[in-house]
Amino acid sequence: MDKKPQLLYEDIHGLFEFRGIKQGKIAEVMKMSYNNWYKTKLNNLRNISINEVDELAMFLELPPEQVFSLCYAVYKRAWLEKQQAANAELDEEAKVDQVTK
Repeated sequence: MDKKPQLLYEDIHGLFEFRGIKQGKIAEVMKMSYNNWYKTKLNNLRNISINEVDELAMFLELPPEQVFSLCYAVYKRAWLEKQQAANAELDEEAKVDQVTK
């Protein structure tokens, strides 16, 4: 019974899904074309500006700090996944080297 309560959303994409906000509306609020928003989203929100975060915060009626944290969660998760993949690849190479020796 001591289960931690689960968050309703862990990152900005989860918030959009939870609130049912369409991607086109997000692009409009952030003053981006839909194509630019899509590319930014694929790039794990790597190059969004402070102004874009602020515009999004006003639209979502949340503090900019919270919106920034939710955006950063997307970037950080992608970075961690990339690091884990690189570490797994190095471990696999080390195993192959040990077998061949």
